[in-house]
Amino acid sequence: MATKYPNFAAEMARTNTSYDDVYKYTAKVTKKSVDAVSNWFTGRAGELSVTAAFAIKDKYFPSLQVDYLFSEQPKS
Repeated sequence: MATKYPNFAAEMARTNTSYDDVYKYTAKVTKKSVDAVSNWFTGRAGELSVTAAFAIKDKYFPSLQVDYLFSEQPKS
């Protein structure tokens, strides 16, 4: 899946976490549609909110830093 956040994509793959699950969870937290959330992650429209970024980090990647997960540049 194409995403503008390469570290997020890498961590999703490492943990075998489903984009569908994350998108649905994020839509619920932000009260937006799954399509809107998908557009944030792919860079087609809008931006991922800080609230959404922290909610995703806390639920799926609690040991990682938000600035690492949602950087638009790959970091190791």
